Amino acid sequence: MKYGFIGLGNMAGAIISGMAASGKFKNDNIYGYNRSEGKTNALRDRHGLIPCKSAAELVSKCDVIVLAVKPQVMPSLLEDIGALIKKEQTVITIAAGKGCEWYDSYLAEDVPLVRVMPNINAKVKAAVSAICANSAAGDEEIKIADGIFSTVGKVYHIEENMFPAFSAIGGASGAFVLMYIDALSEAGVRAGFARPLAEELATATVIGSGLLAMESDEHPVALMNRVCSPAGTTIEGVCKLRELGFESAVQQGIQAIIDKDRLL
Repeated sequence: MKYGFIGLGNMAGAIISGMAASGKFKNDNIYGYNRSEGKTNALRDRHGLIPCKSAAELVSKCDVIVLAVKPQVMPSLLEDIGALIKKEQTVITIAAGKGCEWYDSYLAEDVPLVRVMPNINAKVKAAVSAICANSAAGDEEIKIADGIFSTVGKVYHIEENMFPAFSAIGGASGAFVLMYIDALSEAGVRAGFARPLAEELATATVIGSGLLAMESDEHPVALMNRVCSPAGTTIEGVCKLRELGFESAVQQGIQAIIDKDRLL
């Protein structure tokens, strides 16, 4: 089976890297096309990607076509290649904000389409990816997508109407976490640590707390309460964050992302 990526930005590059590192995909079965030859050539040199000179050429050569361009570019791309895609091929899209029904309007009848929403943690093989499909896609097509995206993290099958929420919580919220790490680091610098050490301490603590929450059967608040000794220092910080609206700010930020996603 031959896999082709149209658009070779950071996300596509991370996925191709995961596929290559997994040992489950042959390098000479992964094709790519990008308007910038620099990205194409870098992936060719690093992972053995086979460059194509156009999106149409890639469609003619591949069984699985991964659409990895920006949402605003997708209409013009599908106007060019939509009629070239056959029902024997599988289309996978990772663009935000466009549902299966939207793609069906550009594709021939019965073309299987799988919609996937990964996140940038794919770069370190720690992504979470949501998957759903149109009515033409069956178990085999979903299995193909599972095989690709499991090489860069965990895969979740969800209903399409939950994609905006997944995009916020499983994707964009990573920016919140990075903001939090930066805020912790800055507080560490104010307390007297050098910036590199403050960043390392903050990042390691966030990773450790995430693993603790992932591997524990306890609610995150129960785990938090274990750290908060009566009349201790931690509870003072927790109460101050709540007083300043920490939880409300996060929830409002997530809702803003969901609202924006639905407008795309």
